Amino acid sequence: MSRKRTKIQKRDRKLEDGVYRERCYGCYRPIEICFCDSIPRVKNQTDILILQHQRERSHPFNTARIVSQSLDRCRLIFDRNERFADSPLPISPGAGLLYPGKDSQLLTELRPDQRPEQLVILDGTWHHAKTLFRDIPQLQKLPQYKLAPSTPGQYRIRLEPTDTSLSTLEATVQALQQLEPETQGTDALLGAFNKMVEQQLSHPNASYGDGTPKPKKANLNVPTSLLGDLSNIVVAYGEATPVEYRRDEGWSSLNQKKKLASTLPPVYWVARRLSTNGDGDTFVQTIESQFPIAQKFLGHMELAESDFADAVSVETFRENWNSFLQEDDLLVVHNEGTIRLLEQAGARIPDHEILKSINHDPKKEFSQLGDFFAARKFPVDESMHRGRAGTRLAHAATLVRYLKSVFQS
Repeated sequence: MSRKRTKIQKRDRKLEDGVYRERCYGCYRPIEICFCDSIPRVKNQTDILILQHQRERSHPFNTARIVSQSLDRCRLIFDRNERFADSPLPISPGAGLLYPGKDSQLLTELRPDQRPEQLVILDGTWHHAKTLFRDIPQLQKLPQYKLAPSTPGQYRIRLEPTDTSLSTLEATVQALQQLEPETQGTDALLGAFNKMVEQQLSHPNASYGDGTPKPKKANLNVPTSLLGDLSNIVVAYGEATPVEYRRDEGWSSLNQKKKLASTLPPVYWVARRLSTNGDGDTFVQTIESQFPIAQKFLGHMELAESDFADAVSVETFRENWNSFLQEDDLLVVHNEGTIRLLEQAGARIPDHEILKSINHDPKKEFSQLGDFFAARKFPVDESMHRGRAGTRLAHAATLVRYLKSVFQS
């Protein structure tokens, strides 16, 4: 069936040496390989509401656009998490969320009278989907449903977290096939999706080969958000406070456990925006502690009492940190504990990635990042801040650069 060309716009994209390429705004592909005519009109019965993370809007291989073009009953909305959270969403009575939570029901196990009248789908990377669910209260009130893919997804032109991860289009089609198996056209929609994938894989400049990911890249499990422009990436590290210890108690395994279980804000926080090394792109703050800081703990942080002479209140730290962050920043930290420190300070937590979850050393050969970089002869960023936190921050920034360099090689 021919598509409505009125939905297709063109834009000029600048290439090398002043050459421009026309691009279709329907499928977002170059106009010479536009596949909009292959997208079928599917007369689905279940309302589909797609909430798209703002970072996905302009991705050239985003499949939610194809879904939106195809389905009769579909609405695609993109926005920032905070705006989604503060605005009334067009969620209907009887709606359900497609989200693999611990209490999610398999769609295949629902009786016909239990099927949702509207299915809400989150569009973005898996990390983006988690932040949308976390930040939007309306979503947390919905019953949750999930799929059980038995075969790998076919989205071979984007890195997926697991072999059975599905693109938004594949997930939507599978959900509709389970909710309304009598609906015609879903197989043709998958066909249009596969056509887009095959076109890209066959491009002379594509580096996907036969579709099998390169082992060194697939094993790293690197979020795509770390592979593009680094100018909006902020790396950060914070030192926590041990709780209920005496100044003369020293440093022990008991204190370490107390530190990990702390519900207090950080006492030292450093951050750096990767775009430049200018003064405006670094952040350092010592924060007043609710307990005296033991000398042994100062030694552990590689700091001195004099470093805390200008310590600020938690409220001031929160204000300064919130002012430092820019609207589109992506926060990169070593582990979830660093994020908890921000939560405990009541400070802003932007979209973030956790480096510890990335398998940068598949064989587990190195216990220290410094040794890892040295073995690969990869230059380590110079520490820009005092103490152990400064070294760890430099290592985090270096790891981001290393991961990007591996995927560009």
